[in-house]
Amino acid sequence: MDVTAADVLAHRAAVQGLHDGDLGVLALGVVDSPPNTGAAAIAVRRLGYDEPLVRVLSLRGAPHLHRPSDVPGLRRVLRPRTPRQLQAWCGGMPAPELSDVDLVVELMRREFPGETATKGELSAAISPLLPKRATPYCPSCKTEHVIEGLFRLGTLLAGIELEPRGAKLVFRAPGPNDEGDSTLVSDYAHYVGPFAKADVEKWLGAGPQDTWPELRPVTVEGRKLLLGGDLVEGDELPAGLLLFPRDPYLLGPRWLVAEPDVAKRVWRPVGSPGALVTHGRVTGAWRYAFSGRTMIFRVEGWSRVEGAARKAIKDQADVLAGVWGADVLEATVVEW
Repeated sequence: MDVTAADVLAHRAAVQGLHDGDLGVLALGVVDSPPNTGAAAIAVRRLGYDEPLVRVLSLRGAPHLHRPSDVPGLRRVLRPRTPRQLQAWCGGMPAPELSDVDLVVELMRREFPGETATKGELSAAISPLLPKRATPYCPSCKTEHVIEGLFRLGTLLAGIELEPRGAKLVFRAPGPNDEGDSTLVSDYAHYVGPFAKADVEKWLGAGPQDTWPELRPVTVEGRKLLLGGDLVEGDELPAGLLLFPRDPYLLGPRWLVAEPDVAKRVWRPVGSPGALVTHGRVTGAWRYAFSGRTMIFRVEGWSRVEGAARKAIKDQADVLAGVWGADVLEATVVEW
């Protein structure tokens, strides 16, 4: 089966609510780092979702917004069951024993200090009670503490949520921590479209996966990928979007959405700007700043954006200003 990149991106736009405000894409969760980027991902889709979402450290240990009903299944998918999967959470540190994951979870629930706790407070409460293999010396902190990735994973598995807002991680006392069935990988296949298995594993940040949904090969622009289900025929590509680099629309093979020179400017190791999307593809970068009551969007090549794309970007800027300013701010778009 051969399809074009435009077919894939039209599918994404259709199933991810970029035309009709469908809520299904929330099954993937949305990144909320820096704070408010999760709300931005929801707002640009005009989802109007007013049910409570929970903020937790989930995929790759990063803050995400999820529907409460999806979190038990998320725990099941992300819980490491092999040494290789645990190593993925520990980064450059030697992975401890798999049994140490359960110990971290038990201690977090038992030793949680108060109604809320900072990352440092919670780490200090459990680190002295863990074996040395789980608390190596940290040169930057100049002390021994629980491995960073293991700590982040432990909060999810222990049923610990984050306060809804704020750049500083502040945790709430543990709630339920049951595991449940999950369709997360199948949902990824549906909402992203054709992908390589490495794309999913990088997105999960949880090491090699043991099971996969039913997949079939597909060729996109001469490259072999995998597809679960059928592509939805989208009516059109999004005229203009202001997205953050880990928005669900931008998941999957990066070459599908951006030329290599553009990708280098948008996806950086640290401090990535936003992704300017015109007619379905990433064509540049953008950043924002505040000046009094005005939210200023500096957009690459803004003078060359015309027609429907220009109008759509202005509309997106107004929506995002509403996310940050709750109708207090106004938006202006200028050349970067």
